[in-house]
Amino acid sequence: MLSVPNSLKKAPIKVLVLTLPQSEDRQTRIEAALTNAGIDFEFFWGVDGRTDRDPVFAMYDKPKRVWLKGQPMSQGQLGCFASHYNIWKRCVEEGANYVVLEDDVLFDAPLLKQFLEDALGFPRRLECLRLFKNKTRNHKTTNLGSTGRFDILRYTKGPMSTMGYYITPAAAEKFLVASNPIFLSVDIYMDRYWVNGVQCLGVQPAIVTHDYGFESIIGYGEKVGRRPLFVRLIREAFTLTERLRRFYYNLRVGNVAIEKKILGDD
Repeated sequence: MLSVPNSLKKAPIKVLVLTLPQSEDRQTRIEAALTNAGIDFEFFWGVDGRTDRDPVFAMYDKPKRVWLKGQPMSQGQLGCFASHYNIWKRCVEEGANYVVLEDDVLFDAPLLKQFLEDALGFPRRLECLRLFKNKTRNHKTTNLGSTGRFDILRYTKGPMSTMGYYITPAAAEKFLVASNPIFLSVDIYMDRYWVNGVQCLGVQPAIVTHDYGFESIIGYGEKVGRRPLFVRLIREAFTLTERLRRFYYNLRVGNVAIEKKILGDD
């Protein structure tokens, strides 16, 4: 397999740890882990949807969400979306490449350090990479090539998580442009590559995993009883439409074209 050529531009890599001010136990743990690994980082203070108010909330389309999904987003889901949105905004403003880690992840220190080194030579069209294993069912994985220590994988179905990812200003801008209106959780939104234009890519070996010792603070809203038939039909119709759009996109574009576009010579 051919290795990926290095880009001419050596962009700085910043490591941001997304956290909430009150999550001191999480901060203490991940700060110690990153410090012991000799990895520079900074905390990025996220939005607590339960108590904070953020301008991003104005983009939330509650009627659309309820119509398509049968229930509103939880306050935690809104806060999580706003937090990542604000990271993307800063990424564009600074013109810097980021590695974003949520505060409840575990990571392989040698692999993360190697990734930060290898990322300095990534092709500029390699815009966003999930740093964890895709554990969703019924997805297809294609190995597009290698760069440094890592293989670049393309997923036909996203991993439904934001626990750790590499992002460039180009990808961040695409995410920002396609965000309005907000009606899906941020992980599902990022996975919609056929809408936002950011290919769903990952790395092998995986670098981060979730620390299940911490309870999720996002919350998914109150469970509701059996929904009326028409609500369930609309939800299923939306799900089917998403699958068809994804299938058509992959049929039309294909892995070969994506590989040439992403990993071709700059």
